[in-house]
Amino acid sequence: MARTEVLIAVIGVTGAGKTTFVSRATGRSDLQVGHGIDSCTQDVIPVTYTLDGRKVTLIDTPGFDDSERSDADILGLVAAYMADTYEQGTLLTGILFLQPINQPRLQGSEMRRTRLFKKLLGENAYQRVVIATTMWNQLTETEATARQNQRMSRTDVWGDMVARGAAVVRHDDTAQSAASIVRRLASHTTPVELQIQQELLANGGRVALTSAGRQLDEDLGAVITKLRDEIEGLRRERNVAAGEIQELRDKIERYERERQELQETDLLTGGYPEKYWGLKKILVASLERALPIAAMAMANECIIL
Repeated sequence: MARTEVLIAVIGVTGAGKTTFVSRATGRSDLQVGHGIDSCTQDVIPVTYTLDGRKVTLIDTPGFDDSERSDADILGLVAAYMADTYEQGTLLTGILFLQPINQPRLQGSEMRRTRLFKKLLGENAYQRVVIATTMWNQLTETEATARQNQRMSRTDVWGDMVARGAAVVRHDDTAQSAASIVRRLASHTTPVELQIQQELLANGGRVALTSAGRQLDEDLGAVITKLRDEIEGLRRERNVAAGEIQELRDKIERYERERQELQETDLLTGGYPEKYWGLKKILVASLERALPIAAMAMANECIIL
């Protein structure tokens, strides 16, 4: 059934211009926009306005690769919000993925972030995705176009999403550009379920057991292995400063903490904000049907109704 309300998630790395996009699209000037490596968006923030006579809500999400918060923390927060809206029967119309085009080459962090994004969505949702490239004003037209085309041509970046219906567009940081992108997503008349929403309900709210959670854990493990190899290489060299090795050890410790945090992220007991407790209720209701005694004990211990 078609619906008049439009719900669009805005996702991307810190500094991609998510909040700026929302500001341009809605005409709101009171949204806090970051201008450095630190994200100003610390929570999932829905912003509602009217476009072409329709109610549109843009969901501004915290950025991945943030200097203050781990990707595991961001994934848990986004998962909690998406699961809660899923429980309420409110599904997305589309997903906007913002990607700066000013990077000189494809970096490991961008590849990891793209893999995580794909696992969060699931292949069936690719046709509801618009990938909007930003920061075109920092490059020549030729350079920016080449970098965008490179990502579109590779199946391990955007190519597989494009093949399944995702669109790649240029965002010029104007109100007109933002409105055009929102209209493209709003043209879909039925909602879409994300893979992470379905998986969280199926596995009892354990983020680590979702495809996105497994991908993040795998990528963190790969980074830790690479850092350990670097330490071994430095040990074989002469005149290597102890501080350099310690810096790598500190990074390993940080990523190991993030992996542990991911494993412990449970939407039933993880201390997420009260506004996300709706998911806890539906998960416990599902458990009650399967395991009445155990589920009731869990509800009494973990949930405030």
